[in-house]
Amino acid sequence: MEMNNKLAALIDMDGVLYDSMPFHAKAWYDMFTEFGLVTDPDEYYLYEGMTGDATIQKLIKRELGRDATEEEKRNLYRRKAELFVGAGEKKKMPFADQMLEALKEAGINTVLVTGSAQGSLLENLNKDYPGFFPKERMVTALDVENGKPHPEPYLKGLRKAGVDKSQAFVIENAPLGVRAGKAAGLFTIAVTTGPIPREEFVKEGADLIFSDMKSFAEWLKNNLPSNPAKRLDRAIANLHPDKVLVVTDSNVMEKVIPRLSDSKTINDSATISISPGENGKNIHTIMDIWKKLEEIGATRRSVVVNVGGGMVTDTGGFAAATFKRGIRTVNFPTTLLGAVDAATGGKTGINFDGLKNEIGAFHLPSEVIISSLPLATLSDSELLSGYAEMLKTGLIADEALYKELSDVEAVLNNPEILEKTMKKCVEIKDMVVAQDPTEKGLRKILNFGHTAGHAFESLSFKKGKPILHGYAVAHGMLVELILSRILKGFPSEEVRMYANNILKPFYGSIGISCQDIPDLIGIMAHDKKNSTHGQPDFTLLEKISEPVVGCHPPLNEIESALEIYIDTI
Repeated sequence: MEMNNKLAALIDMDGVLYDSMPFHAKAWYDMFTEFGLVTDPDEYYLYEGMTGDATIQKLIKRELGRDATEEEKRNLYRRKAELFVGAGEKKKMPFADQMLEALKEAGINTVLVTGSAQGSLLENLNKDYPGFFPKERMVTALDVENGKPHPEPYLKGLRKAGVDKSQAFVIENAPLGVRAGKAAGLFTIAVTTGPIPREEFVKEGADLIFSDMKSFAEWLKNNLPSNPAKRLDRAIANLHPDKVLVVTDSNVMEKVIPRLSDSKTINDSATISISPGENGKNIHTIMDIWKKLEEIGATRRSVVVNVGGGMVTDTGGFAAATFKRGIRTVNFPTTLLGAVDAATGGKTGINFDGLKNEIGAFHLPSEVIISSLPLATLSDSELLSGYAEMLKTGLIADEALYKELSDVEAVLNNPEILEKTMKKCVEIKDMVVAQDPTEKGLRKILNFGHTAGHAFESLSFKKGKPILHGYAVAHGMLVELILSRILKGFPSEEVRMYANNILKPFYGSIGISCQDIPDLIGIMAHDKKNSTHGQPDFTLLEKISEPVVGCHPPLNEIESALEIYIDTI
């Protein structure tokens, strides 16, 4: 058989897809009680995965000291099946849907491998899990001579999947199923959805063990590579819009949109391409988007999909926030900075009268699709610009994340680690924004590095030598770490580590001198985030992940911090 390059998940049914094992166990117990054998009701969980014939043979051999006859096997299994069906509806396993969706997003084929021949459950698969288990990708007790724990069912599952052993893994909830998977030479994952203790799965050699389906589904979501086009389509389908408008820019149209060619949303929706860069972030662009929305007959049930960097999500988001008093948005950020900053949190806006984001609105997106796929189109400087916001997130909220991100090259050179840490940063920001959506208190922790950073960015524009936002924030964080050291006792070794191991080797110098200090302080004094006019407002750190908002250092301390920064860089 010709092998393909896809992965396959070989999935047990009872106890994985359906919460049916309590009904199976009771049916077996009641049937054998009728037959005259006294058994333990819980022992049938240990036999899960065996064929009906094998279970009957095991119990009769043990209790009566003889083999079961063919007639006994036939009649006893028929009675067990009657009792099982009569016990009522067997519900889907909670979070099994999420498990299967995570596998689907990663492009992993699903194959059913069950020891059951129970027609009632097999018939329900297409209704309960449509498209996941076509008949050609099913192995049941009727398809094998030897049931679990023999490896035959999983070896047959491999053949049905058209993959070799290195391209497949098993998902089981029974020790005998784990034994069968390992005997077949497969990586085997156990999800302990029944009463059997973890130790039984350890004895059988399970490679990974999860305590419930929810934690397993979440692990898959966070660790499997995702198909961003399919995630986008699912997000739009869940919103049931009457019209969809895709907002992007000419650079993204050329470099990223072709990578989303299998997206129904991208292929079937109206699209408007706006001018890239800050010069396109103005009221004229907003009017163009409004006109396009009117042209396609958009209503308040419509959705704007913003595919691009921060300029696109800011501009498209503001257009959506103001059209018909607000329609829904889905953001698909294509830059690292956009993914971890502009596309999340609900801040939208345009530039006005020479001021960045002077006109805007808070408008939370319905969903943000985080993926490392479009980042392959970015330059190193654009990646590092976004990475600064990730470093900021670690510094203010998660020391372990910051320590992982401190190895800059290791993260940026591994797409899976990068996507995982991106998602963690977005989770942190979402949590903060949910508690303070309009920046009245807690959300101000997200401004760490930005008071000084915005001053650097504004001064660079004034000099005619603009720097990327993330570079300005990276340098702003050193200034504010120095202020944190002076005013809050932040550890000096952490300031040195950030300066020497991260800022200087990756972000270099931005050409600030002592002559610039008065201008920088003047810009900080007029920052829109200040609670008191003329008094710069900072978020500082006592320790990593322990921020303090609403700090108002004396101007002479800000001047001292800038001088130390210049000497350090």
